[in-house]
Amino acid sequence: MNDRRHDSRNQPRNPASRRPFAEDFSDGKLTEVHSQLAREKEEPQEGFATIPVFIVFVFCAFGFWAGVYLTRNSGDFSAATFDLDAVKVVADTGPKAFEPDAAKGEKLFAIQCASCHQATGLGQPGVYPPLAGSEWVAGDEARTIKIILAGMVGEVEVKGVTYNNNMPNVGAGLKDSQVANIATYVRQAWGNTSSPVMDTKVAEVRKSIGARGQYSAKELLSEHPITK
Repeated sequence: MNDRRHDSRNQPRNPASRRPFAEDFSDGKLTEVHSQLAREKEEPQEGFATIPVFIVFVFCAFGFWAGVYLTRNSGDFSAATFDLDAVKVVADTGPKAFEPDAAKGEKLFAIQCASCHQATGLGQPGVYPPLAGSEWVAGDEARTIKIILAGMVGEVEVKGVTYNNNMPNVGAGLKDSQVANIATYVRQAWGNTSSPVMDTKVAEVRKSIGARGQYSAKELLSEHPITK
């Protein structure tokens, strides 16, 4: 009976069962497994991570708030602002009295009048009369104001030469102060020596003539004669 017993430890094993574990994977199988692992876990890369838009918005909002706060509370970055013993300057915000400004009048003249009368005030021979040395510019300021506000049409004699053209009412759409500055410039430029014009005088003339049409030379001379 003992002879018929078989000891499994003494039985020869199947050669295939003793094949190493690594031999169960071919080169193609190993490559496929490696590729799968690589897809599941990407290799780290150099660079910068994208900042969320919300974080960018928060930083921008904070920067804007800080700028507004500093502007309102910096005291113009002057140490004297926070010095209780420093002399405080009171801002003058009251109305300012009008002062005729020939320099401002020159700029307005260049826009409104120079295309005809020229920047030199000499006009265009036979077409537009000169303003330099003109008897129409000197004397009564109301005459000059009326010409600027309402314009003038028809024949007019200036410095012995007759002109016949059309001057538009360039001052109708200007402020009283602007008309006063133009009139002041014309009456004091190119050797002219007449007195300046106040804005209150322009307002007075504007009210008196209303929205009338252009003057003729005859009509103006009847109201404001030229004296030599």
